[in-house]
Amino acid sequence: MSGIDFTLLAMAARGLATAGFVGGVVALMERSSPFIGGIVLALPIVTAPAYLFIILHHEPAFVAQAALGSLATLGAVLLFLVCVIALVGRAPMPLALLGGLTAWFATGLLIRSLPAALWISLGILAATGLIAWLAGRRVPMTAPAARGRSPWSEIVLRGATAGLLVAAVSGLAHLLGPTVAGIFASFPVALLTVCWFIPRRLEAAGIRAALRATEIGLVSHMPFFLSLALLGTEIGALSAFTLGITGSLGIAVTLALLRRRHLRKTV
Repeated sequence: MSGIDFTLLAMAARGLATAGFVGGVVALMERSSPFIGGIVLALPIVTAPAYLFIILHHEPAFVAQAALGSLATLGAVLLFLVCVIALVGRAPMPLALLGGLTAWFATGLLIRSLPAALWISLGILAATGLIAWLAGRRVPMTAPAARGRSPWSEIVLRGATAGLLVAAVSGLAHLLGPTVAGIFASFPVALLTVCWFIPRRLEAAGIRAALRATEIGLVSHMPFFLSLALLGTEIGALSAFTLGITGSLGIAVTLALLRRRHLRKTV
């Protein structure tokens, strides 16, 4: 298989994964709760297909460097969420997303200018995590239920929109080296698409609750990226990939159970 064919296949696979994921998250938010939808939205389900194809096409050292870029870029995603949460209900959603993307791109440019090192990635993540925690302390985690449910045809259309966007972003990432590939692997395409559509069904309070849950749930990305960055060259990138996904799912389930326990205590 030629390099071009492989890249196109990677773009298509990630696009399809994103389409199904976004459609599922929107349906989950409308049918369960904003918190659960936000936790699921934070899972590395969109990122994982991109890394699977990077693993199959590149050496473990390339994968490890890309994972360090993605780990640092979680900080950019956190600042994206901080901006959107702050602007939701105060500005139209397009302006809120523009503010979030400005923060994401500014942080991404900073990350690209820095060397790929674990301590730098963790430092960026710690700083942005502190900002997100301070900004989100007063954001309520409970919110009114969604106003009705979208027809499945509309959910599929939303997912397809996200899939096309993420395929385009993936194509750009594959051309620009490991650090940039890692940065763009964490581009918040799913967040953008979900935020664009959910105002039709959720009030501003529900959107803020869902995105706050996503901020908390982003911790589930850490075992995925750390496993690829630290263990990929030792146990093999595919084994590290599997271990990282398992760790991510374990953290997401733990967060959901802790939230359920908290709600039972407050009833």
